[in-house]
Amino acid sequence: MQTILIEPQYVGSCSYWKILLSADTVCFDMHEHYVKRSYRNRAHILSANGLLRLSIPLESGKNQHAAMKDVRISYKEDWQSLHWQSLISCYSRSPFFEYYEDRFQSFYTTKFEFLSEYNVALFKTILSILKKDIPFQFSERYFKQDETSMLDRRNFILPRNNQVEFFPEYTQVFNDRMPFISDLSVFDVLFNAGNKSQEILNSMRFKS
Repeated sequence: MQTILIEPQYVGSCSYWKILLSADTVCFDMHEHYVKRSYRNRAHILSANGLLRLSIPLESGKNQHAAMKDVRISYKEDWQSLHWQSLISCYSRSPFFEYYEDRFQSFYTTKFEFLSEYNVALFKTILSILKKDIPFQFSERYFKQDETSMLDRRNFILPRNNQVEFFPEYTQVFNDRMPFISDLSVFDVLFNAGNKSQEILNSMRFKS
């Protein structure tokens, strides 16, 4: 049985989901300090103009040093409407957006206090869409790498650190005007590939 120790991400990139789908169980680290410029509060989607970066604003700024379990989402700006309208603009023409939009829309109208709570709720919804049952738990304390037998994948997937060796291409919304872009938010695979999403994610390969 392989338990993977990992951070809860906002939606999660495709490579993040490749890791999750390989796990027997997942342990979300609730006690690590928030890491700026990571996918914990960011997601990359594909727009008509190329890569579009979505970011959830946080209370006390992005440089806060709170444990993940204590990081609060800021609603001083209406980021939920911005993110949802961006998803509609980018994916309303995709084959499967209409099948999944009702599953995700509430995440852009309901206010969650904590970032980790929001991310885990999205994780459960995406698991359901992928028809995958992965038991998960939350860490009770912070673990250093040599303090646990769990496979540590914290900070393995970062925007600035490409770990993917092979990524299978699928048809993206704007493939008539731009080349294929790999390893976006898992939204991109779900909305474009639908029930083939898990097959695509599983066939990815990481660098040795």
